[in-house]
Amino acid sequence: MLGLSKNQYDENIKNPPTDDTYPMVSILFAKDNGMGVNALSLTILDLINKDQIRCDIEMEESHEVGKKLTPRDMEVMKKITLRIANKGELKTSETLAINLLKNMNKNKKFNLKAMAKQSGNSSVADKFERDFREFTKAIEKENGFDGKNYEDVLKDAKLTSKGKEIKKQWKNFQDYLKSKDLTEKYPPESVLENSQQVIYAACFDIEKDALKIRENNTQLTDFIDKDGYKLLNIIFNNALLNVSKKSKGDGIFYGVNDKYTIPGGI
Repeated sequence: MLGLSKNQYDENIKNPPTDDTYPMVSILFAKDNGMGVNALSLTILDLINKDQIRCDIEMEESHEVGKKLTPRDMEVMKKITLRIANKGELKTSETLAINLLKNMNKNKKFNLKAMAKQSGNSSVADKFERDFREFTKAIEKENGFDGKNYEDVLKDAKLTSKGKEIKKQWKNFQDYLKSKDLTEKYPPESVLENSQQVIYAACFDIEKDALKIRENNTQLTDFIDKDGYKLLNIIFNNALLNVSKKSKGDGIFYGVNDKYTIPGGI
């Protein structure tokens, strides 16, 4: 159990140590504190969880993407359909994320395989990059983040003393998310909390580990069960890789999924 003693923690271990947004949690504790496509993917996960984006999946079995994309991955993408059903008031970043999906897919309803195909089109990729820039600017503005400084946690791209202490607290929370014993002792108390914990796990790329010891009982958790978070990152990274002219020093980070370049003609 990760070398942890169950008696070392009380029920507060199940509570996120701060109320930072999902993208900011991921950014703050990433190695480079950079804004990657996962900020967009995390926003989409949250929108699915809020029922602003509907997710229809035509398969029962779990799925996990390997070290390289396979024909099976493409078939899974085809069976995952997203439908934009946004209603009510949204934050600017959420509205931009939804509009980005509409622009990329030219529709409010699409499956991930079709979106993956679109990501290889240079004109679509160019528009995606422009939209993604606007999205990242909104994230920065909403959170008071300028790429190097954030509240009293991040200064000149380095964690402050307070930031380092908060990072330790987030590390404990990560341990809880992937610990079977701790999760059984302090389980999520509602369907909503269960899904929120899985999204927090995605901030640290341990979402599948967290889901294995939690209920798969929402559209969001089923999307994670099919490795949807990783598939989104792959698709968005592929779009950035297909931009016709890439700018240097643009602040966009090409993430860990670059190796998953999507083959043409899918």
